[in-house]
Amino acid sequence: MRIIRAEKQKDNLAKFFWDMAKVAFTLLVIGPFAKPESFSSSGLLLGIAIGLLLGFMGHFLDGREVSK
Repeated sequence: MRIIRAEKQKDNLAKFFWDMAKVAFTLLVIGPFAKPESFSSSGLLLGIAIGLLLGFMGHFLDGREVSK
């Protein structure tokens, strides 16, 4: 059973991962700079790691072709 059945589904899923990467990066990396007392290096590293992981997943899905 294939999860991604159509090109449109693949495109939407890739866009979802790209958007989630942006949200995670913004909340965990950029957000603490607005409130410096809540800044932590572990949160910064976690935000970068999650953003890169989700971005990679979006890039991977964006480059795949859907087999018919």
